[in-house]
Amino acid sequence: MKRCALVLGLATGLALPAPAFALIEIVVGPGRVGPEIGLGTEALAAANVEERVYLSNHEGTFEIYFRGGPKALNETARRFAAIPADRREIVLLPGPARPIDFDKAPIAYDWRLRLPFERPAEKTTLAIYIQEPLPPAPADPKAVRAWIADLGRDDFKTRERAAHELARLGRSAGSLLREALAAGPSAEARDRIEKLLTGISQEIRPDTLELPAGVPVVGLDDMIDRALSGKNATARSNGIWAMVRYGVTADAFAPVLEKVLKTGSDREPVGTAVWAAGWLGPGGRPLLPLLRPLEKSKDQGLANTTHQAIDQIERAKPVPMSEAETRTRATIRADIRELVEKQRREASPR
Repeated sequence: MKRCALVLGLATGLALPAPAFALIEIVVGPGRVGPEIGLGTEALAAANVEERVYLSNHEGTFEIYFRGGPKALNETARRFAAIPADRREIVLLPGPARPIDFDKAPIAYDWRLRLPFERPAEKTTLAIYIQEPLPPAPADPKAVRAWIADLGRDDFKTRERAAHELARLGRSAGSLLREALAAGPSAEARDRIEKLLTGISQEIRPDTLELPAGVPVVGLDDMIDRALSGKNATARSNGIWAMVRYGVTADAFAPVLEKVLKTGSDREPVGTAVWAAGWLGPGGRPLLPLLRPLEKSKDQGLANTTHQAIDQIERAKPVPMSEAETRTRATIRADIRELVEKQRREASPR
Protein backbone atom coordinates (compact mmCIF):
# COMPACT_ATOMS: atom_id res chain seq x y z
CA MET A 1 0.00 0.00 0.00
CA LYS A 2 1.23 3.47 -0.88
CA ARG A 3 -0.28 6.58 0.62
CA CYS A 4 1.13 10.05 -0.02
CA ALA A 5 0.17 13.21 1.80
CA LEU A 6 1.22 16.72 2.55
CA VAL A 7 0.53 17.21 6.24
CA LEU A 8 0.33 20.47 8.19
CA GLY A 9 2.32 20.27 11.39
CA LEU A 10 4.03 17.24 12.87
CA ALA A 11 2.99 13.86 11.52
CA THR A 12 5.09 11.46 13.55
CA GLY A 13 5.27 11.23 17.31
CA LEU A 14 8.96 10.37 17.14
CA ALA A 15 10.14 13.53 15.41
CA LEU A 16 10.97 16.80 17.13
CA PRO A 17 8.47 19.64 17.40
CA ALA A 18 8.06 21.28 14.00
CA PRO A 19 7.39 24.96 13.31
CA ALA A 20 3.71 25.78 13.03
CA PHE A 21 2.18 24.77 9.69
CA ALA A 22 5.37 23.13 8.45
CA LEU A 23 4.73 20.92 5.42
CA ILE A 24 5.63 17.24 5.70
CA GLU A 25 5.46 14.83 2.78
CA ILE A 26 4.55 11.30 3.83
CA VAL A 27 4.56 7.95 2.05
CA VAL A 28 3.10 4.97 3.91
CA GLY A 29 4.05 1.51 2.73
CA PRO A 30 6.68 0.21 0.30
CA GLY A 31 5.43 1.86 -2.91
CA ARG A 32 8.26 3.02 -5.13
CA VAL A 33 9.35 6.66 -4.84
CA GLY A 34 11.37 8.54 -7.45
CA PRO A 35 13.99 11.29 -7.46
CA GLU A 36 11.26 13.94 -7.59
CA ILE A 37 10.90 13.70 -3.80
CA GLY A 38 14.47 14.88 -3.35
CA LEU A 39 16.45 11.69 -2.75
CA GLY A 40 19.62 10.86 -4.68
CA THR A 41 20.43 7.58 -6.38
CA GLU A 42 22.04 5.93 -3.35
CA ALA A 43 19.31 7.01 -0.94
CA LEU A 44 16.60 5.83 -3.35
CA ALA A 45 18.29 2.43 -3.49
CA ALA A 46 18.00 2.24 0.30
CA ALA A 47 14.41 3.51 0.38
CA ASN A 48 12.82 1.52 -2.46
CA VAL A 49 12.56 -1.87 -0.76
CA GLU A 50 9.54 -3.91 0.31
CA GLU A 51 10.55 -3.62 3.98
CA ARG A 52 9.91 0.15 4.02
CA VAL A 53 6.80 0.99 6.03
CA TYR A 54 6.94 4.79 6.27
CA LEU A 55 8.78 7.74 4.75
CA SER A 56 8.53 11.40 5.69
CA ASN A 57 10.21 14.50 4.30
CA HIS A 58 10.17 17.48 6.63
CA GLU A 59 11.95 20.47 5.11
CA GLY A 60 14.63 18.33 3.46
CA THR A 61 15.15 15.91 6.35
CA PHE A 62 14.04 12.41 5.40
CA GLU A 63 13.02 9.81 7.98
CA ILE A 64 12.63 6.35 6.47
CA TYR A 65 11.36 3.40 8.54
CA PHE A 66 11.62 -0.33 7.84
CA ARG A 67 10.29 -3.58 9.27
CA GLY A 68 11.94 -6.89 8.52
CA GLY A 69 14.62 -9.39 9.44
CA PRO A 70 18.41 -9.28 9.66
CA LYS A 71 19.01 -10.07 5.99
CA ALA A 72 17.09 -6.98 4.84
CA LEU A 73 18.57 -4.91 7.67
CA ASN A 74 22.13 -5.83 6.71
CA GLU A 75 21.41 -4.90 3.10
CA THR A 76 20.09 -1.52 4.32
CA ALA A 77 23.30 -1.04 6.31
CA ARG A 78 25.35 -1.72 3.18
CA ARG A 79 23.30 0.77 1.15
CA PHE A 80 23.40 3.29 4.01
CA ALA A 81 27.21 3.26 3.87
CA ALA A 82 27.01 4.23 0.18
CA ILE A 83 24.81 7.31 0.71
CA PRO A 84 26.95 10.47 0.31
CA ALA A 85 27.36 12.15 3.71
CA ASP A 86 30.12 14.08 5.46
CA ARG A 87 29.20 12.56 8.83
CA ARG A 88 27.39 9.30 9.46
CA GLU A 89 26.68 7.01 12.39
CA ILE A 90 24.95 3.75 13.27
CA VAL A 91 22.90 3.86 16.48
CA LEU A 92 22.11 0.60 18.29
CA LEU A 93 19.25 0.65 20.80
CA PRO A 94 17.31 -1.90 22.86
CA GLY A 95 14.00 -2.53 21.15
CA PRO A 96 11.27 -2.73 20.24
CA ALA A 97 11.00 0.75 18.78
CA ARG A 98 8.18 3.06 19.81
CA PRO A 99 5.63 2.78 16.94
CA ILE A 100 4.85 5.72 14.71
CA ASP A 101 1.44 7.16 15.55
CA PHE A 102 -0.07 7.81 12.14
CA ASP A 103 -3.76 8.31 11.44
CA LYS A 104 -4.72 6.44 14.64
CA ALA A 105 -2.99 3.31 13.32
CA PRO A 106 0.41 2.71 14.95
CA ILE A 107 3.13 1.64 12.52
CA ALA A 108 5.75 -0.72 13.93
CA TYR A 109 9.30 -0.74 12.59
CA ASP A 110 12.71 -2.28 13.32
CA TRP A 111 15.21 0.20 11.88
CA ARG A 112 15.20 3.71 10.45
CA LEU A 113 17.29 6.02 8.32
CA ARG A 114 17.62 9.73 9.05
CA LEU A 115 18.90 11.75 6.09
CA PRO A 116 19.25 15.47 7.03
CA PHE A 117 20.20 16.71 3.57
CA GLU A 118 19.24 20.33 4.32
CA ARG A 119 21.08 20.29 7.65
CA PRO A 120 24.73 19.53 6.89
CA ALA A 121 25.74 19.97 10.54
CA GLU A 122 23.66 16.91 11.48
CA LYS A 123 24.73 13.30 11.01
CA THR A 124 23.20 10.88 8.59
CA THR A 125 22.16 7.97 10.80
CA LEU A 126 20.93 4.41 10.73
CA ALA A 127 19.17 3.48 13.98
CA ILE A 128 18.68 -0.24 14.68
CA TYR A 129 16.36 -1.53 17.41
CA ILE A 130 17.58 -4.87 18.76
CA GLN A 131 14.81 -6.95 20.28
CA GLU A 132 16.63 -10.14 21.20
CA PRO A 133 19.73 -10.60 23.38
CA LEU A 134 22.69 -12.70 22.39
CA PRO A 135 22.04 -16.44 22.68
CA PRO A 136 23.95 -18.35 25.36
CA ALA A 137 27.34 -19.76 24.41
CA PRO A 138 27.41 -23.51 23.69
CA ALA A 139 28.13 -25.67 26.72
CA ASP A 140 30.81 -27.62 24.84
CA PRO A 141 32.53 -25.43 22.18
CA LYS A 142 35.02 -28.20 21.42
CA ALA A 143 32.22 -30.57 20.39
CA VAL A 144 30.62 -27.83 18.27
CA ARG A 145 33.86 -27.21 16.42
CA ALA A 146 34.21 -30.96 15.83
CA TRP A 147 30.72 -31.15 14.32
CA ILE A 148 31.46 -28.13 12.13
CA ALA A 149 34.60 -29.86 10.89
CA ASP A 150 32.49 -32.96 10.15
CA LEU A 151 30.33 -30.91 7.77
CA GLY A 152 33.11 -31.16 5.22
CA ARG A 153 33.89 -34.89 5.62
CA ASP A 154 33.68 -37.32 2.72
CA ASP A 155 31.19 -39.59 4.50
CA PHE A 156 27.58 -38.52 3.91
CA LYS A 157 26.28 -39.97 7.18
CA THR A 158 28.95 -38.09 9.13
CA ARG A 159 27.94 -34.84 7.47
CA GLU A 160 24.26 -35.47 8.13
CA ARG A 161 24.84 -36.33 11.78
CA ALA A 162 26.92 -33.18 12.29
CA ALA A 163 24.28 -31.02 10.62
CA HIS A 164 21.59 -32.59 12.83
CA GLU A 165 23.56 -31.94 16.03
CA LEU A 166 24.30 -28.33 15.05
CA ALA A 167 20.66 -27.70 14.13
CA ARG A 168 19.64 -29.11 17.51
CA LEU A 169 21.91 -26.59 19.26
CA GLY A 170 20.18 -23.76 17.44
CA ARG A 171 21.25 -20.16 18.08
CA SER A 172 23.98 -21.04 20.56
CA ALA A 173 26.07 -22.49 17.71
CA GLY A 174 25.80 -19.30 15.66
CA SER A 175 29.04 -17.58 16.64
CA LEU A 176 31.15 -20.68 15.94
CA LEU A 177 29.36 -21.29 12.63
CA ARG A 178 30.10 -17.71 11.54
CA GLU A 179 33.71 -18.15 12.65
CA ALA A 180 33.98 -21.28 10.49
CA LEU A 181 32.33 -19.56 7.53
CA ALA A 182 34.82 -16.70 7.68
CA ALA A 183 37.69 -19.22 7.63
CA GLY A 184 36.78 -20.34 4.10
CA PRO A 185 35.47 -23.93 4.37
CA SER A 186 34.93 -26.34 1.49
CA ALA A 187 31.99 -25.80 -0.84
CA GLU A 188 30.02 -28.62 0.81
CA ALA A 189 30.68 -27.31 4.33
CA ARG A 190 29.95 -23.72 3.28
CA ASP A 191 26.58 -24.72 1.87
CA ARG A 192 25.61 -26.56 5.03
CA ILE A 193 26.85 -23.75 7.31
CA GLU A 194 24.91 -21.14 5.37
CA LYS A 195 21.73 -23.22 5.59
CA LEU A 196 22.21 -23.67 9.33
CA LEU A 197 22.81 -19.95 9.82
CA THR A 198 19.73 -19.08 7.80
CA GLY A 199 17.64 -21.18 10.15
CA ILE A 200 18.96 -19.51 13.32
CA SER A 201 19.31 -15.93 12.05
CA GLN A 202 15.71 -14.80 11.68
CA GLU A 203 15.85 -12.27 14.55
CA ILE A 204 17.66 -8.96 14.84
CA ARG A 205 20.30 -9.69 17.49
CA PRO A 206 23.83 -8.37 17.99
CA ASP A 207 25.26 -11.55 16.44
CA THR A 208 23.15 -11.30 13.26
CA LEU A 209 24.29 -7.75 12.41
CA GLU A 210 26.76 -7.11 9.60
CA LEU A 211 27.93 -3.57 10.27
CA PRO A 212 29.79 -1.82 7.43
CA ALA A 213 33.46 -1.12 8.06
CA GLY A 214 34.48 2.46 8.67
CA VAL A 215 31.10 3.66 9.97
CA PRO A 216 31.11 4.77 13.64
CA VAL A 217 28.75 2.79 15.89
CA VAL A 218 27.23 4.10 19.13
CA GLY A 219 24.87 2.69 21.72
CA LEU A 220 22.51 3.97 24.38
CA ASP A 221 25.38 4.61 26.81
CA ASP A 222 27.01 6.96 24.31
CA MET A 223 23.75 8.84 23.84
CA ILE A 224 23.40 9.28 27.60
CA ASP A 225 26.97 10.54 27.83
CA ARG A 226 26.28 13.15 25.15
CA ALA A 227 23.16 14.34 26.95
CA LEU A 228 24.95 14.68 30.28
CA SER A 229 28.53 15.55 29.33
CA GLY A 230 28.38 17.29 25.96
CA LYS A 231 31.01 19.98 25.43
CA ASN A 232 28.51 22.83 25.72
CA ALA A 233 24.85 23.53 26.52
CA THR A 234 23.73 23.15 22.91
CA ALA A 235 25.49 19.80 22.57
CA ARG A 236 23.83 18.53 25.74
CA SER A 237 20.44 19.78 24.58
CA ASN A 238 20.94 18.06 21.21
CA GLY A 239 21.87 14.89 23.08
CA ILE A 240 18.53 14.97 24.89
CA TRP A 241 16.66 15.65 21.62
CA ALA A 242 18.38 12.64 20.06
CA MET A 243 17.09 10.42 22.86
CA VAL A 244 13.58 11.71 22.16
CA ARG A 245 14.01 11.26 18.41
CA TYR A 246 15.03 7.64 18.75
CA GLY A 247 12.35 6.82 21.29
CA VAL A 248 14.52 5.93 24.30
CA THR A 249 12.21 4.44 26.91
CA ALA A 250 11.56 5.88 30.35
CA ASP A 251 13.57 3.26 32.24
CA ALA A 252 16.77 4.62 30.65
CA PHE A 253 15.66 8.18 29.85
CA ALA A 254 14.04 9.33 33.11
CA PRO A 255 17.26 9.00 35.18
CA VAL A 256 19.07 11.17 32.61
CA LEU A 257 16.38 13.87 32.78
CA GLU A 258 16.47 13.67 36.57
CA LYS A 259 20.19 14.48 36.58
CA VAL A 260 19.72 17.38 34.18
CA LEU A 261 16.83 18.83 36.20
CA LYS A 262 18.71 18.44 39.48
CA THR A 263 22.12 19.73 38.44
CA GLY A 264 21.65 21.61 35.17
CA SER A 265 22.29 25.34 35.26
CA ASP A 266 22.06 26.11 31.54
CA ARG A 267 18.62 27.08 30.34
CA GLU A 268 18.83 25.25 27.01
CA PRO A 269 19.35 21.66 28.23
CA VAL A 270 17.05 22.23 31.21
CA GLY A 271 14.25 23.45 28.94
CA THR A 272 14.81 20.51 26.61
CA ALA A 273 14.73 18.12 29.57
CA VAL A 274 11.41 19.60 30.70
CA TRP A 275 9.92 19.10 27.23
CA ALA A 276 11.29 15.55 27.08
CA ALA A 277 9.78 14.74 30.48
CA GLY A 278 6.35 15.61 29.08
CA TRP A 279 7.06 13.51 25.99
CA LEU A 280 7.63 10.50 28.27
CA GLY A 281 4.03 10.75 29.42
CA PRO A 282 3.42 8.29 32.28
CA GLY A 283 7.13 7.50 32.37
CA GLY A 284 7.75 11.07 33.49
CA ARG A 285 5.80 10.73 36.76
CA PRO A 286 8.93 10.31 38.94
CA LEU A 287 10.09 13.70 37.62
CA LEU A 288 7.03 15.64 38.80
CA PRO A 289 8.63 16.81 42.11
CA LEU A 290 11.48 18.34 40.10
CA LEU A 291 9.17 19.91 37.53
CA ARG A 292 6.69 21.63 39.82
CA PRO A 293 9.11 24.34 41.08
CA LEU A 294 10.00 25.18 37.44
CA GLU A 295 6.33 25.84 36.74
CA LYS A 296 6.79 29.00 38.86
CA SER A 297 9.97 30.10 37.08
CA LYS A 298 10.41 33.79 36.25
CA ASP A 299 11.39 32.59 32.78
CA GLN A 300 7.91 32.58 31.28
CA GLY A 301 8.89 30.33 28.39
CA LEU A 302 10.30 27.72 30.75
CA ALA A 303 7.28 28.05 33.04
CA ASN A 304 4.89 27.49 30.12
CA THR A 305 6.84 24.47 28.84
CA THR A 306 6.86 23.01 32.35
CA HIS A 307 3.12 23.52 32.74
CA GLN A 308 2.50 21.71 29.46
CA ALA A 309 4.87 18.88 30.42
CA ILE A 310 3.18 18.36 33.79
CA ASP A 311 -0.21 18.33 32.09
CA GLN A 312 0.97 15.71 29.59
CA ILE A 313 2.35 13.52 32.36
CA GLU A 314 -0.71 13.75 34.57
CA ARG A 315 -3.15 13.10 31.72
CA ALA A 316 -1.28 10.09 30.36
CA LYS A 317 -2.43 6.61 31.33
CA PRO A 318 0.25 4.45 32.97
CA VAL A 319 1.78 1.86 30.66
CA PRO A 320 3.75 -0.46 32.97
CA MET A 321 6.75 -2.34 31.67
CA SER A 322 6.99 -5.89 32.99
CA GLU A 323 10.01 -6.98 35.00
CA ALA A 324 10.84 -9.50 32.28
CA GLU A 325 10.85 -6.79 29.61
CA THR A 326 12.99 -4.53 31.80
CA ARG A 327 15.51 -7.33 32.34
CA THR A 328 15.58 -8.15 28.62
CA ARG A 329 16.24 -4.51 27.71
CA ALA A 330 19.04 -4.35 30.28
CA THR A 331 20.61 -7.51 28.83
CA ILE A 332 20.37 -6.17 25.27
CA ARG A 333 21.87 -2.85 26.42
CA ALA A 334 24.86 -4.73 27.87
CA ASP A 335 25.18 -6.75 24.64
CA ILE A 336 25.17 -3.52 22.62
CA ARG A 337 27.81 -1.98 24.88
CA GLU A 338 30.06 -4.99 24.30
CA LEU A 339 29.51 -4.87 20.53
CA VAL A 340 30.23 -1.13 20.34
CA GLU A 341 33.44 -1.55 22.31
CA LYS A 342 34.48 -4.42 20.01
CA GLN A 343 33.81 -2.30 16.91
CA ARG A 344 35.94 0.51 18.32
CA ARG A 345 38.82 -1.82 19.19
CA GLU A 346 38.80 -3.23 15.68
CA ALA A 347 38.62 0.24 14.10
CA SER A 348 41.43 1.77 16.19
CA PRO A 349 44.94 1.81 14.69
CA ARG A 350 47.22 -0.89 16.03
